[in-house]
Amino acid sequence: MTQFELLTFDCYGTLIDWESGMKTALRTLIDKRKLSLDVAKLPERYIEIELKLEQERYRKYREILTVGVRRLFNELGIKLTPNEARIFSNSIVRWPPFKETKQVLEQLKKRYRLVILSNVDEDIIQKSAKLIGVKFDGFVTAEQTRSYKPNHGHWKRMLEVFKVPKDRVLHVAASYVHDIVPAQELGFTTVWINRRNESLKGKTKPDYEFANLRPLVQLLM
Repeated sequence: MTQFELLTFDCYGTLIDWESGMKTALRTLIDKRKLSLDVAKLPERYIEIELKLEQERYRKYREILTVGVRRLFNELGIKLTPNEARIFSNSIVRWPPFKETKQVLEQLKKRYRLVILSNVDEDIIQKSAKLIGVKFDGFVTAEQTRSYKPNHGHWKRMLEVFKVPKDRVLHVAASYVHDIVPAQELGFTTVWINRRNESLKGKTKPDYEFANLRPLVQLLM
C-alpha cells in the first residue's frame, strides 16, 4: 500500500505497554502501604479519571498523572502523599515498549516518515522514544498543542508542521476514544490496534483493526 507517506502513532498503549507499566507503578504504591488491593482493576478506572482531568483544562501531563493517581486512591479511601503520587508520575519514562514495537517500526521506517501524536510532555516523549529505539521524524505533544486528545489539536498541528495532505496520512492507535474517533471525525484513515479485543464503544469504525502492530508490515510494505 503506497498511498501514504506519513504514519502517525499514538504512543502509550500503542507503542508503549502503558497498562503493564501502570500496574507496576501502582503495585509499588500498594506494597509501600501494605494494602490489600487488586491492581488488575485499577488501570481502567485510572484511565477514566485521566480522561476527565484532561478535559477540565490544560495541565502538564506530569500534573495529570499526579492528580489522577491521587484521585484514584482517594476513591479507595487512601490519601497519597505528594511523594507517593510522584512515584507514579515519574515511572512513565520507564514503561516498556511492546515486544513487537521496535521491529515493526524499523520496517516501516524504510518507506514512511513516522510521527508520534501523544498526550504527554516533551521530556517524557523523548525518553520513551529512546526506550523504543527508533528514530522518529517528529513528535506532536499536548505540551505543544496545550490540549489533549480527543480534542483535534494534535492532528491540526501535525498537518501544519509536516505539510502533508490529509489523505497521505495513516493514523495508528490503540485508544478508540482518544484517537480513532477524533481522527475519523477529521477524515484521516485509521488503524485501531485493539490489543484487548474490545467491542466498539460507538458508531465510529476504524478503516483497519489489528490485535497488535505486526500486520502493519503486510498492509503497508
